[in-house]
Amino acid sequence: MRKRYVAFRMIASLAALLLAGGTLALAAPAAAMRPHPAVATDTNRCAGGLYQVHTVRKHHSSRLVAVDPDTGRNRWSTGLDHTVKAVGYDVTQHLFIGVATRRKGHPIGDGGHIVTITPAGETRDLGPVRADSVPVAGAYAAAIVDGHLLLLLDGDLVAVDVRPGSATFLRVVRRTALPRLPSFGDWDIRPGGSALYAVSTEGRGPSRLVRVDLATGAVTEQPVKDLPGRGFFGAVAFDDAGRYLYATDNHDGGALYRITVDGAATRLTSGRGLLGSDAAWCRAVPRPPATTKPPASPTPKSAPASTPPRPQAVAPPPVPRPPIRPPATTPPPPPSPTPVAVVDAARKRHAVAEPRRDYRTTTVRFGIVLLVLGLGGAAFAKPVTRIGRR
Repeated sequence: MRKRYVAFRMIASLAALLLAGGTLALAAPAAAMRPHPAVATDTNRCAGGLYQVHTVRKHHSSRLVAVDPDTGRNRWSTGLDHTVKAVGYDVTQHLFIGVATRRKGHPIGDGGHIVTITPAGETRDLGPVRADSVPVAGAYAAAIVDGHLLLLLDGDLVAVDVRPGSATFLRVVRRTALPRLPSFGDWDIRPGGSALYAVSTEGRGPSRLVRVDLATGAVTEQPVKDLPGRGFFGAVAFDDAGRYLYATDNHDGGALYRITVDGAATRLTSGRGLLGSDAAWCRAVPRPPATTKPPASPTPKSAPASTPPRPQAVAPPPVPRPPIRPPATTPPPPPSPTPVAVVDAARKRHAVAEPRRDYRTTTVRFGIVLLVLGLGGAAFAKPVTRIGRR
């Protein structure tokens, strides 16, 4: 009895395991079909914000840094293949464009090259400025206006066409001599304005906000009392609204300041000192003004044309039809009585044609099932008996 009890327990355990495995097999595809949260970010597009190019060590490649304009902290940074300075942002190409002097630490010939930088940090070398033989490697301030890279080069305002497909692509299209300028490291165009702005620390006293008129080249200065009079501001950029100018002092631990046009400044944060820096604001694409269609003038409704009344049709008098007589029908003969013998014979034939039910098939099937169960129980009970004997 104990052997049978152990065998039946093993059969029950095996059935439970098979049932659990089937449940897990059914549950696994359902779990695999559950949607996972997708994170989709387009790193080749920036939705707006402050970007800077930092060079920490001499002859080393620069880093592209995304800066939080509210706190001044770095959001993220990535290394570039080039040593870059004089950077601006082209809103039509969604690219940063600047001047590169080295590639992976090695100097670039031809007086520096124009390069593009994606917001993800991928650089592309466009080559030198064509035909004009202008060595742009000496430029250190840049801004982009209407597809032209405005560089401060040897005291002149130099405009290089950076529009792909243009007949003057990578050529100098304008060069304007400027009056003596105070020392500064970068400039930027104020959105909606016609002047470039920079921050200078030259001379005694507090730093000054420098304004350069694009049309005439006239230079004006305004003191910024909350800025220290030392250091060197190598990176400046306006926000989209043109309300704040963000400036980074390379010497004062890379301190970032937020400056208003009327001369008020707020220090946001500081980091480590920088050998070189430049900045550009990733500007949002300007939306075209919404055009409203004037309301359509209502068309006067014309009175419906009067139509003469149509004459009513007179129905013709009905034509008398001859009466339809039903056809003469002869009554069917009365059915002849069916002989009783014929009906009994038909019933007997129907009873003989019905197959008899065979119960032997069911008995054989039930016996096979009992045989399989018995063999299975014996197979499981035999190993248990051997284990008990040992």
